[in-house]
Amino acid sequence: MAAQYIETLRRAGLRVTSQRVAVCEFLANTDRHPTTSQVYEEVRKTHPEISQATVYNTLNTLRDLGAIVEISAGTDHTHYETDPSPHINIICLRCHQIADLQESLAPDMLMDNIFKSTGFRATTLQVQVSGFCPACQQAKREEIGRKLRGSSERGEQRHSGTAETRNASDGDL
Repeated sequence: MAAQYIETLRRAGLRVTSQRVAVCEFLANTDRHPTTSQVYEEVRKTHPEISQATVYNTLNTLRDLGAIVEISAGTDHTHYETDPSPHINIICLRCHQIADLQESLAPDMLMDNIFKSTGFRATTLQVQVSGFCPACQQAKREEIGRKLRGSSERGEQRHSGTAETRNASDGDL
């Protein structure tokens, strides 16, 4: 896969530098949906001289040429899809994690149907499902539980404080 990315850069007329090769190799070997920062941090471990601009420009060129797909997972959470096979991306709206789901929804058949119906030749199919991962669902339940316990404790303190005030006033009369 790294060779395909490198060839894509070469066809775009870019010099194939060791830094660009390192970005391509990282993309080819990752099973994650990395952000620009994650690519930069990982590549920098072996190429400390690489700049963020080189990573950013390489990713944008690969995206513009259709070699990778940009996935928006909310504000300031742009990730890159490196798996060219048709699949579904499941995106958590809270932690912004992205997982691949290889489901039997027959994306290849959908792409064929799109072509037959419209003449549009799809090169990739990107299906995104947004929601909340199990960990974030649990964290949200715990937050709600803490808020409910906190408000009920504050309510009890308010009521018990009021009762004590009333009792003290009654005794003074």
